Amino acid sequence: MKMNRILWTFLAVIVAFSVAEAFLDRKAQQLVNGICKKTTDTKYCSEVLVKNLVTPTPSNKDLMNVTLREAERFSANANFFIGTLLRNAGDERPDLQMCAAAYTIVNIALRSAASYFDEASYSKIPKLEDKVAKAVGICKTDFNVPGYKINPMIERNRVMLILTNMAKIVSQMISS
Repeated sequence: MKMNRILWTFLAVIVAFSVAEAFLDRKAQQLVNGICKKTTDTKYCSEVLVKNLVTPTPSNKDLMNVTLREAERFSANANFFIGTLLRNAGDERPDLQMCAAAYTIVNIALRSAASYFDEASYSKIPKLEDKVAKAVGICKTDFNVPGYKINPMIERNRVMLILTNMAKIVSQMISS
């Protein structure tokens, strides 16, 4: 009985992913693949783009919009998560405060990038994405967080850097 449930769940995930990828036309899927191959996690990149695109034939601007909005959402959630961890922090408080400061910089930079996008000032976005990458580097992860075997900021930093890289790649495509 349990094996059937696992099998059905597995099949549902495969079908859902296949349907999602089938949503994009061939040219768009090639574009997404080209962007994502330049990142450190092709699968995550592709999932973000495919899940959030609303048209089967997205423009570079559609891709940029999705990437920036997802990066903004993720950064805000990371900042909230850090705040939650700080409520019960002990020895790791200074490290978490550095992460909070880092993600505040990230949030401000991403809001500016979104404003530049809205103003069609695409050439200004890559510099802000570099600022985001540097800010994420401020959030060191060589400390223990009670309740976690692995510091949860490791994964959050990794994903933030992937999203930042995606935005930089797409903004360069728009600018050229």
